[in-house]
Amino acid sequence: MVAAAARRLRHDRRGLYLAIAGIGWCLFGVQLVLDPRPGTIRAAAILAHIQPLHAWGWVWITCGAVAVLAAVRQCPATRTWGFAAAEFPPLIWALGYTAAWLTGEYPQSWAGAATWACSAFRLMVVAGWADRIRADRGEGAGG
Repeated sequence: MVAAAARRLRHDRRGLYLAIAGIGWCLFGVQLVLDPRPGTIRAAAILAHIQPLHAWGWVWITCGAVAVLAAVRQCPATRTWGFAAAEFPPLIWALGYTAAWLTGEYPQSWAGAATWACSAFRLMVVAGWADRIRADRGEGAGG
């Protein structure tokens, strides 16, 4: 099954980007669930008022898994949901880090806010690209 997914993504850069983002979000979520870093705990303090960090970790894991599944499906409607799922956690994190910075809760979180915002916006840019899936024997549909 993994080999089939890898073959599907071999010439699908947009899908591959979505899959890599999804895997990264899953790994970040696992880190939040098991052992969040002290800087993350401080920067996400405002988000922790909404729900505990381990619950946020499960949000990252769920959204990451949706992104990976959407990446291997190669269906435009599914891809839309996959990119939306991949964009959600870093947008929320950017807002939370920005709030921590602006309220003075964690003044150093401005860098994390910018980093997470850039991650979300990078996904938005790639989401807007047209699918260009090439066949092994040459250019296929879409391009």
